[in-house]
Amino acid sequence: MRKSALAGILPYAVALVVAVAPLLLGKLILRAHADSIGRTEVEAIAARYLARAERVLSDSIQVLRDLDGGGHHGCLDADRVAFAEAVSRADHVRRLGLVDENGYAMCLEPPPPARRGALLPHADEDGRQVAMVVTPIPKGSNAGANVVVGWRSLSGARLVAELADSALDIDPGPSFALDTRSVEVTLNDTSVWLKLGRTQAGDAGAVIVSRARSDILPVDVVVRAASSSFFSIVQALDMTLTIAAIAVGLVLAALTSLLTRRPEKQVDDEIFLALKNHEFVPYYQPVMNIESGQIEGCELLARWIKPDGTVVSPGRFMPYAETSGHVFEMTRQLMRQSVSDLGPLYQGKRDLKLSINLFAGHFDDRKVIDDIVAIYADGPIAYDQLVFEVTERYPLRDIEKARRIIAELHALGCRVALDDTGTGHGGLAYLQQLGIDIIKIDKMFIDAMGADLGASTIVDVLVELANSLGMGLVAEGVEREEQIDKLREKGVTAAQGYVFAPPLPAKLFLELAGALVVENNNDSRAKAA
Repeated sequence: MRKSALAGILPYAVALVVAVAPLLLGKLILRAHADSIGRTEVEAIAARYLARAERVLSDSIQVLRDLDGGGHHGCLDADRVAFAEAVSRADHVRRLGLVDENGYAMCLEPPPPARRGALLPHADEDGRQVAMVVTPIPKGSNAGANVVVGWRSLSGARLVAELADSALDIDPGPSFALDTRSVEVTLNDTSVWLKLGRTQAGDAGAVIVSRARSDILPVDVVVRAASSSFFSIVQALDMTLTIAAIAVGLVLAALTSLLTRRPEKQVDDEIFLALKNHEFVPYYQPVMNIESGQIEGCELLARWIKPDGTVVSPGRFMPYAETSGHVFEMTRQLMRQSVSDLGPLYQGKRDLKLSINLFAGHFDDRKVIDDIVAIYADGPIAYDQLVFEVTERYPLRDIEKARRIIAELHALGCRVALDDTGTGHGGLAYLQQLGIDIIKIDKMFIDAMGADLGASTIVDVLVELANSLGMGLVAEGVEREEQIDKLREKGVTAAQGYVFAPPLPAKLFLELAGALVVENNNDSRAKAA
């Protein structure tokens, strides 16, 4: 049942991968391109702000040097006129003047609207010829940061220039990044000259950061921008790529459907005729005791044998048989045939077990109980020789109803096995709620047992669980001798798989089972003698 479902899904899964893989790769490429553009743009913004800050400060220093060279070291009328004329010529200076040794203004042109605090540090504390500071903004003022540049003349006079609020007004960069971008310009490492915007991003990894530092002046610029804001550059391409991938996926799905599925009515007619002609036959895969070498029974597996001898695997018909409801009649026919095929062997060897797969729909009502009683009551195969497997890969729709049906199976003397354990929906809940008698370890864990520590641990857990709950244990899909050795070491005693035999038609299975029974009998007599 599991293989049939996988076979039905596989073509569509391949089509999905073919459609989605280029989409994911394309999206990764587009995002990388957008990030690259964003990084270049953020670096350019930082460089522009740094260049502007350097130019503003250098021009201001030059203005102060020119005033110093003109001998304007006081607050006479001539000095004030010179300060005012220099302000009118300067692009980014709003006031020029003179401060005392404590840094307080002696005269400023044009005069400020209110008394100002100290514009520069005390003369004894600042021995530099050029000073650059950010002074506190007067209360109630809407102005930006008050940046002051100071120049100490040889005579000790301290000339100052206050920079205009608009000194750093430049092109802020692309409009799509404004809402998620921040700019910070600092003087002397700690004093903030300009702070614009704030970065909005989910985490630090989604923010592009660029830092630019002047080699000649104490100016530092940091620009941050959310990388997502630059994705709008490639958004149109991304949308086109997504639409194209969806279109390709739909086309591939349609082609897959046409190539792998024939018209539903035709399939339904074929299965109906195959059931009418009894073309669905049971194959039997031996279940072996890997300690004694004795055969413990077999699992019944469906095959479709067409009139021309073609053998159709379950993956080609079982998914539709389950969804259409044909699986119920198919299961009845397979069980009836098992009585004809195995009756004499099982009547003569009562310790042999026959495992039969039921699908989730069998547990929706008790009709399956009536079928089992009608087929096996008073027959050569006893109820206690029957094991019915419920797969974990497909969820049971009504757990309580399933529990009652399994209780009726137990009342007859049948046993119930959980197939594909650990791979699907029920897990430990099924073991607890349904009254499972046997755990079947899925081939996935058997294949990975040697190389994957996790798979080996799961097998150990299932063995311990089965032992503690008094359950039987069967390993499925065993294909190599070393797997048998590992299973023995772990305490597993029963297994099935191609290492012993593939699913066999009745005649070949009876020949194999008969040979194994005779061989085991001879071994027993030899030991007794």
